[in-house]
Amino acid sequence: MFDYSKQIEDFYKEKINLSEDFKNKLYDHRKANRERLIARLPDRIEGISISNSSFKPQGSMAVNTIIQTRFPEEEYDIDDGLILNRAELKDKDGNELTHEFVRESVKKSLEDKRFSRQPKFCTNCIRVFYADEDEEKHHVDFPVYRWYEKDGSIIRELANKDEWIVSDPTQVNSWFNNEVQVRNNQTQGKGTQFRVLIKLLKRFCRSRREWDLPNGMKLTMLVAECQPKYSIRIDEAFYNLVVGLEARLDDSLVIKNLAHPDQPEITKTFNDQNMSDLHTKLKLAYEKLQALNDLDCDKEKARKIWDWIFKTDGFFDNIDDDNENINSESIARSTPSKPVDYQGGGRFGCL
Repeated sequence: MFDYSKQIEDFYKEKINLSEDFKNKLYDHRKANRERLIARLPDRIEGISISNSSFKPQGSMAVNTIIQTRFPEEEYDIDDGLILNRAELKDKDGNELTHEFVRESVKKSLEDKRFSRQPKFCTNCIRVFYADEDEEKHHVDFPVYRWYEKDGSIIRELANKDEWIVSDPTQVNSWFNNEVQVRNNQTQGKGTQFRVLIKLLKRFCRSRREWDLPNGMKLTMLVAECQPKYSIRIDEAFYNLVVGLEARLDDSLVIKNLAHPDQPEITKTFNDQNMSDLHTKLKLAYEKLQALNDLDCDKEKARKIWDWIFKTDGFFDNIDDDNENINSESIARSTPSKPVDYQGGGRFGCL
């Protein structure tokens, strides 16, 4: 298979991963809202205890599978669960506070005159908006939980729009981090590559505006099921992932919740439309990727194939042109020397 791993590594670093500066900006906005809640919520719910330990980050930001947005209408989503002690959620007469009252108190505590849009209720959270009109458009979601002890176990319940429902904000993170550790213990770098493959698959699924494919949770579960053996070459690893996914979806379009085995499947039916669409797109990707194995496959052909997969907006063209210019200059300056073996691929497991 033609080696195009270096170019994909560079694309991953520059166009899929979030920069540290932007991550820090998102974290700063999360921190500012935490501080609002710590300072203001006790004024609305008397006797409540709240500190930084009351917050549990969730979602792709928490497990580092968030990727850069591609289109202006997309926005970054930061989830930060707020967990409160049920014993403290009572009025002056000792009556338990309703889920509506607690949600309203959190929303009011987050409001700030400096926001161009004030926080709003969503089904399972309170949403705070930032940067509505540029490439850094994002929001911070605060799902609100209460905890209590029952029969020696800690129970956590989410305040959704209708009621308190049992929900553990820490279980997905724990499952994911354990998966990374177990896979790294099996093969050095495999757990790290597990995370990278999720990001690459997300980019493939979000590469076209007109595609409406499964969300990050579904894609994460699929990669957890179908991750191929570790390869030092990320192009080989992703190729083998596509092969495995296409075969997996041939067999079934249903996705189980591996983080919550006791809960129903993530898919709503045996043939969700977005899962059927994903299967169709993966079949097409599989067909195109086969040409990488042709004996006459060269850099230009490989570039066109991988550009179809990720829609890089000229990134692969530019990087190949730059590399050719560098190689030409190097050859012009160099003196003849003994040939060395080409090892191929990059140390992608270290990214």
